[in-house]
Amino acid sequence: VFQDVTVMAALGLGFLASSFPKHSWSSIAFDLFILAVGVQWAVLLNGFLKDDYNEGTSTIQVATMSAMSVLISASAVLGKTNLVQLMMMALVEVTAFSVVYMTSKKVFSLEECTSMMYIHVFAAYFGLAVTWCLSMSTPSKEQMEERLAKSSSLFAMLGTLFLWIFWPRFNSTLLYSPDERKNAVFNTYYALAVSTVTAISVSASAHPQGKINMAHIHNAVLAGGVAMGASCHLISSPWPAMVLGLLAGLISIGGAKCLPLWFSEMRFHRMLMVHYTFGLPGLLGEFAYIIVKVYQLSSTTNSLKKCARALTWGACIQGHTPSRP
Repeated sequence: VFQDVTVMAALGLGFLASSFPKHSWSSIAFDLFILAVGVQWAVLLNGFLKDDYNEGTSTIQVATMSAMSVLISASAVLGKTNLVQLMMMALVEVTAFSVVYMTSKKVFSLEECTSMMYIHVFAAYFGLAVTWCLSMSTPSKEQMEERLAKSSSLFAMLGTLFLWIFWPRFNSTLLYSPDERKNAVFNTYYALAVSTVTAISVSASAHPQGKINMAHIHNAVLAGGVAMGASCHLISSPWPAMVLGLLAGLISIGGAKCLPLWFSEMRFHRMLMVHYTFGLPGLLGEFAYIIVKVYQLSSTTNSLKKCARALTWGACIQGHTPSRP
């Protein structure tokens, strides 16, 4: 599990950020640097914030997943920042995410897996804030930044494949029940498969010549895995996961088509890629988690009411009048 998460972070997100010609090769080295710094700082923070700290592979897994939030955010600012700025960004973002992660566990009593799966929304909008600050002092070069290089696009697709393969493992890493892990792996795979079919089909249909836009495919095929993060272990049937993957693919492609037009006057076009890959599907996933929890609560309440009626009728049949609580 530790190896799979590390491969997903180092190779998947590293190659995914190499699609721009200006910094295609250096972005991989920058991502590796951010990952190494973020993991070390997250391990130290977990030791400071937890009373019962025990070093082990689970600690490094949580630290690696926390550092992945910086890798997601940094894909919007690579090429605009130097090494010192990236290091400061990694320290600040890992600190903020670790505090949110511990607060959701201790104060709101959320599950460990659910607390971690806020990473997509957190990273997307943290990166949006950083990009907004940098855009005020950086000259506008959207056409240069958004143009994809052919050789870099191949490595970005390689990163997409790494993420696609290991995303079911990522969603099931912090689950300890075998049944929950099985549900998480299967549901994530179903959602990824449907979002892939949706993204490629819609991208080809929207093109006048029926061609696939690889800039969309690099990101939109992963939307199903992002949307399934919070509720992947709670769904026991394939069709809700497939519906969620369909919606995530549509939202991601829709964001790729519409958001650049709406934000044409702003200087964070590259941030929009992170927004419609991680931000919008992440929000969809959190909304789906709330619906699943409400449905489970209503099902539990109905079951308790049926049990109470059965006990009441049983007591009446035996000739006893049950007392009201």
